[in-house]
Amino acid sequence: MTEGSKVYLQWILRRSNGYYVDGSIKLLSTKSGAVAVGDNFDERDIFVFTVGDGTAMPGIDAGVRGMKQGGSRRLVLPIKQAFTLPIDKSAGPLPSGYGPRQQITREIQREDPYNYFYFEVEATRVR
Repeated sequence: MTEGSKVYLQWILRRSNGYYVDGSIKLLSTKSGAVAVGDNFDERDIFVFTVGDGTAMPGIDAGVRGMKQGGSRRLVLPIKQAFTLPIDKSAGPLPSGYGPRQQITREIQREDPYNYFYFEVEATRVR
């Protein structure tokens, strides 16, 4: 995908310790901790953006370039380069729930230079 491509992105957000924060896929496996699509999958939570238009955080925008439809990647983003305060004004993808947004806010406020977020992303559709 290149500049101007419209991307439909499934995403999972984790903290640096591997803790699941939120994502478009909501079900966690009890055995491995891996995330799997389940009955509670919600198409509305897929993040849709145009590459280069500024609606995705810079690390996501740069990380998806070159992906093809069906491709997946793990993107590691330093906390300061992932989200901004206030969270509601931050580029996406953004968790919709209060709890995940509070976790992100706390991580930003800690100002730990060694902390990061990682996103597991899959391009489900590219136009």
